[in-house]
Amino acid sequence: MIRFGYPYFGKKYLYDIVTNTLHYLVNEKPECRIDEIDEENVDMYSSLNEGSLITDHPVYRPCPHCMKKEYE
Repeated sequence: MIRFGYPYFGKKYLYDIVTNTLHYLVNEKPECRIDEIDEENVDMYSSLNEGSLITDHPVYRPCPHCMKKEYE
């Protein structure tokens, strides 16, 4: 579910800094537990190709729930 308030700002990809997990909010599942992630531990990105994602977090784990279709 795309969220438009802080810290989401309508972007599609959420990076959980604590778990190094990348979530695809368009395909969010209850198992992602997005609402339980502390706002200060969230980095948001518009696309997988966004340069800052690759620079800031070169190693990340795709969420097995919401990113499954992205990697198949």
